[in-house]
Amino acid sequence: MRILVCPHDMQLGGSSINAVDLARAVRDLGHEVWVMGRQGPLRQRVAAAGLPLLALPERAHVRPSPAVSRAIAAAVRRHRIDVVHTYEYWPLVEAFLGAFVPRGTPVLGTIMSMGSLPPYFPRTGVPLTVGYGDLYQETGELRGLEGARVHLLEPPVDTTIDHPVGLGVNGSAPEVDVAGFAAEHGLVKPAPTVVLVSRLARHLKQEHLERTMDAVARLAPELPGLRLVLVGGGSIESELQARAAQSNAVLGRQAIVLTGELADPRPAYALADVVVGMGSSALRGMAFGKPTVVVGEQGFSKPVTAETIGEFDGLGFYGLGAGRVPVANDPLADQLAALLRNSAERERIGAWSLDLVHERFALDGQAQRLVEWYEQACADRSVARGRVGEAVRVGGRLVGFKAGQRGQALRRQVRDRRGGARG
Repeated sequence: MRILVCPHDMQLGGSSINAVDLARAVRDLGHEVWVMGRQGPLRQRVAAAGLPLLALPERAHVRPSPAVSRAIAAAVRRHRIDVVHTYEYWPLVEAFLGAFVPRGTPVLGTIMSMGSLPPYFPRTGVPLTVGYGDLYQETGELRGLEGARVHLLEPPVDTTIDHPVGLGVNGSAPEVDVAGFAAEHGLVKPAPTVVLVSRLARHLKQEHLERTMDAVARLAPELPGLRLVLVGGGSIESELQARAAQSNAVLGRQAIVLTGELADPRPAYALADVVVGMGSSALRGMAFGKPTVVVGEQGFSKPVTAETIGEFDGLGFYGLGAGRVPVANDPLADQLAALLRNSAERERIGAWSLDLVHERFALDGQAQRLVEWYEQACADRSVARGRVGEAVRVGGRLVGFKAGQRGQALRRQVRDRRGGARG
């Protein structure tokens, strides 16, 4: 098959990294695969994988973008694509309107992000894979009456690259240079180490990041040398740097270290005693044989263990609590302390985590399932060609959705002006 993969963007986020890793694994199963995207650091990962990269228009003033839809349609024609695989909402709609309508090329969408399907989403003609159980159930109920295929595709982990140092199974994987990483960031002295790898973004991530920083700062006086290594870049990086500087000044040492964005964060995972994460970053920590604590939103945090794994089936490696709690009462600090103080428990949970990733989340198995779904989508091509009416309905729902967004923005502006006038 000839497959065009359209990641959500070309930043180093979980969904987009998954897109490239799965594209490479599908290519290795004997298929022709192209990746399409704008500028961004993920291009290095595409190049390293040896995947051909097609350019998208750099500026999209509106989403979905007609220019992107046209670019996808042109690529489908030029490369005689059999199936287009998109990641997240806007790329799927852009591909649906760009590739599906002209020649019936099937589009398969993958949704890894949290939240319900938006109202403008295609209800027919697009098979979906979703990343966690609750959305799988919701999507199946929403689309089941119309026969659209929905599959569960949990985040994949490339266990030939992400593995405990010294236990690699693929000699071609780049070396994990833990010593060089530690020296570069002043982490040479052995000390209890918590690692968090994440986009430094406001949406979904801010509470997760701030609570982890606060928990480590709270524990630092009790655990000599305790440090947090925070890996990533993004829109709130300067805010987090200021927060870290304040905590470090109070503690009198560099207890919270921000490394910035790393194309290869494996040395950080390898250095960790405990990993904090959500989604793919949690799974990558587990692939390194590290005990992992998932920190979600609204005060949620919980270690991933044999006793708690069932609780993550619904929302994936994420969670919602009853509401954010004061720093002094946050259970995250106690959860981290329990692991950091007990090396035998860390070793036991780490070994179980490693086995779980290999059995349930390994990239090769996920890629084989994905190829089967591509084949199903191609087999349904004749049916898909008859669903041009859904494209018209998607357009109408989009107009309504955008109008609603504009109305909300205008109402906020009016409220803000009235509030300023009263002030």
